[in-house]
Amino acid sequence: MALASTVERRDGVVRVGAVMGTPANIEILERSDMRPADLDVAPDDLVIVVRGADDDIVQEALAVAEEGLTAVAAPSGPRAQVAPQTIAEALAVAERDGGAPATLAAVSTPGTYAPVVVEQALKAGLHVFCFSDNVPLAEEVRLKQLAVEQRLLLMGPDCGTAIIDGVPLGFANVVAPGPVGIVAASGTGAQEVASLVDGAGSGVSQLIGVGGRDLSVEVGGRMTDLALDLLAQDEATRVVIVVSKPPAPEVAQRLLDRLAGLGKPAVACLLGMEDADGPVTVRGTLEGGAAAVAELLGTSLRLAEAPPLPPAPSARGVLGLYTGGTLAAESAVVLRRAGVTAEILDLGDDEFTTGRPHPMIDPAARSEHVVAAGARRDVGVLLVDLVLGHGASTDPATPLADAVREAIATAAADGRELRVLGSVCGTAADPQGFDAQRAVLEEAGVLVHPSNAAAARAAAALVGATPEENA
Repeated sequence: MALASTVERRDGVVRVGAVMGTPANIEILERSDMRPADLDVAPDDLVIVVRGADDDIVQEALAVAEEGLTAVAAPSGPRAQVAPQTIAEALAVAERDGGAPATLAAVSTPGTYAPVVVEQALKAGLHVFCFSDNVPLAEEVRLKQLAVEQRLLLMGPDCGTAIIDGVPLGFANVVAPGPVGIVAASGTGAQEVASLVDGAGSGVSQLIGVGGRDLSVEVGGRMTDLALDLLAQDEATRVVIVVSKPPAPEVAQRLLDRLAGLGKPAVACLLGMEDADGPVTVRGTLEGGAAAVAELLGTSLRLAEAPPLPPAPSARGVLGLYTGGTLAAESAVVLRRAGVTAEILDLGDDEFTTGRPHPMIDPAARSEHVVAAGARRDVGVLLVDLVLGHGASTDPATPLADAVREAIATAAADGRELRVLGSVCGTAADPQGFDAQRAVLEEAGVLVHPSNAAAARAAAALVGATPEENA
C-alpha cells in the first residue's frame, strides 16, 4: 500500500491499485474501472494496476513499482532467516528463541483466506486480532463460537483498533492506563472515546475491538459478551463503555440487559440512539458517551475552548470528508438532530480505497476531494477530521492543510466563502504531536474544535444562521 501511494504521486499517474488477486479484490477493481481487460491472475498473486496519462507514464510507473517490490535488503546477522509463514512456524520460532510464550496473533491476510489462519491461531490457544475484512459472515459466526468455547478473544474480522494490556494493535492512540474498559464495534469511535477519556485525566484499562458485525442479529454479540465477561473480572476496570452503531432492536435490548447486570457502572454509546438514563446510561454520540464515563468517575471532560463562530457563508451546503467512518457517522447524527441535511462521506470505505492505502495511512488520498470541494458552489461548510496515533500517517495534517488552502482560495476566487471546520482525534502523547498537528491545520484556516461532535454542532450553527446573525 505504501508503494502504491508512492507511485501514485508520480507526474501523470492518475491512480494506482495494489491488491491480492482474490475474486473479491478483482471484483472491486472491476467496479472502480481499474481492471485490465486481459487480467488473468490467481488469488495469491499480487496485482498492481496503473492508470496514467499515456502508455509511457504507465510503463515507467509499473517499472518503479516492480523495482520497489524487489529492492529488499539482504538479511544480516546470525539469526537472519525467512519470516515464519504459518502460525505453527511462528510459535516454533518464538519457542526456539526462548522468548515469552505468544498469547495473541494478529491476522491481516485477504478475507477469503483469513478464516484458515484465524482457526489455526485459536486452536493454538491464541487470542486473535483480525484486521482482515471481507470475511464471510458464516465464517465469523463459526470462528467466534469456537473462540467463545475456548474463552479466547477474536477481535474482528475487520477490527481496526485495540489496546490489550497496554499494547496497541492496529490504529490506536497513546492513552494513559486507567479504569475505563472499552468494548468497541467501531474503530475511530473507540479512538475518539479513548482520547476524550485520556483528555479528561483518566485512562483505559483495556480497549477490546470486536468487529463491526458483532452486534448484528447473525453474530448476536458473541464477542461483546465475552469481552464484557473479561472486563467484569478485571480488577483494573471500574467503568465499562460499549461503542457501536445501533444494533438491531432485539440485540440492543439484550446488550442493555447484559450491561445492567455487569456489576460495574456501564455506558452504552450507540450512535444515533436517543440519550437515556437508567440502569445503563445510553448516549447517542461519542462525545456524549465519553462525558458519561467521566461523570461516572466523578470528573468531567476537559475540552479546549471552541474557536469563535465566523460569519455564515452564502452557500449553506455542508460537506463532510472523513477518514474515520464512525466519526463521519457521529457528525451525521449531530447534524440530523439539528435539522441540517448534509452530505457526509467516509473516505475510508471500500468504494474509495480500492487498491489504495486507507486515508489514515495516506492522507493525500483525501486531498483531491478537499480541493474539489472548493469548486462546489453549493458547499459553504466543509467538515474534516484528523486521526493521530499508531498506524496513522506520521504527518496527516500537512496534506490536509495544503488541500484546504487550495479549496479556500478556489472559493474566494469565485467570490464565495468556504468555512472549514474540524477536530483532531488524538492525545498529547501520540507520535505525530497533537499540538503541532493542530497548529498546521489552524494556520491553513481550519477552525479546529475540541471534539468531532463540537465541530459538527458548529457547522449546524453556521448554516442555521443568517449571514448577519454571527457577523
